[in-house]
Amino acid sequence: MKLLPDTRPYPTDPVKNDLLLYAKQIAHQSTGRSLAVEQLRSKINEMLAQNFYLGLSVAMSMSPDAPTYTALMDSLDDVLKAKSDDEIQWFALPVVLVSGTKKATELTHHAPTMELAACLANYPTTRPLSRAQWLPQLIRAEDFAQIKPDAWYATKQNLQAAEQFAASLPTTALCMPADQSVHVVYALGYGDVNLQAALGQPLRDAALPLMQVWQENLAVKGVTLFANPLAANTPLAALAEANHMRLRMALDVFAANAIRAIRMQCPRVGVVMAARAGGKLEFGFGAAEAAYGLQPQVFTWTLSPRENIGVVQQNFLDLMVDCQVENITQLNEPLGEDEELPTYPQAQEYSGFNPLFQAA
Repeated sequence: MKLLPDTRPYPTDPVKNDLLLYAKQIAHQSTGRSLAVEQLRSKINEMLAQNFYLGLSVAMSMSPDAPTYTALMDSLDDVLKAKSDDEIQWFALPVVLVSGTKKATELTHHAPTMELAACLANYPTTRPLSRAQWLPQLIRAEDFAQIKPDAWYATKQNLQAAEQFAASLPTTALCMPADQSVHVVYALGYGDVNLQAALGQPLRDAALPLMQVWQENLAVKGVTLFANPLAANTPLAALAEANHMRLRMALDVFAANAIRAIRMQCPRVGVVMAARAGGKLEFGFGAAEAAYGLQPQVFTWTLSPRENIGVVQQNFLDLMVDCQVENITQLNEPLGEDEELPTYPQAQEYSGFNPLFQAA
């Protein structure tokens, strides 16, 4: 599968930074990777322990590509894990919420801690989480994303630090705006190092019962809500996975609505996939024939530094197959920042191909 161009604005000037050197080696070299992993983790741990992490900030902002950034973040994630029985293991269980409401409405910010623990206790892979200390409030995505690595590092040092950190986290209402929208909230918890065996494990049989817990506890009159719980994971991994899933589900909802509306006006849907300068992917939905004159409905996916474009593309193409949409054009060249996404008939004049049926 040919990928859409990666237009994320990576720095091009070389930077003298040990962390980047090790991360590049992990990402792009087949030899010496194990040693580079050890050295990178050791350097990150040293910086956080000394509360001097300028080098880490520089490395995160100056990574030259997605694999290097991913290697850096994976090492940081490992450093933030509990390493002994005296340290605290934090985790987050993200829930992606698809909301539909005629007027803006607030959901409860209380976490269903007892129900979560009781549900998770029923399944071997998630049972350790039932013995964790769950925070009483749900954390909004925007608040969760503001927690810096140094804060996670400090709060894992001992139980007192964890309790103080938990008490400092905000309690903020979860606002669902009018119309359809997609959000992420996090249930947070902490416990001992043994929790790590349950982190990142697929929910499997626990998925539907856990979904039911969230549906029942977040239900509000006048709001149609669909809750999709993700696997509990370390804070950084949970943040990355939840960001991706929120966009994926938002694209699913957008595509379904757009395709339904187009099919009410014309027999065939035409879709254009393109990259845009500035690190964006765009998916335009319209009529396959120019005669209908429909303006395309466009979904924009802003790529995070570690987003895998191939995964985004494949998920989208699978969705189009499920929706029985075959008229797709993937543009070979990225669009400029101010260039209009062409309609499907216009895209036939561009350099592109149908990714369902042919290679570029």
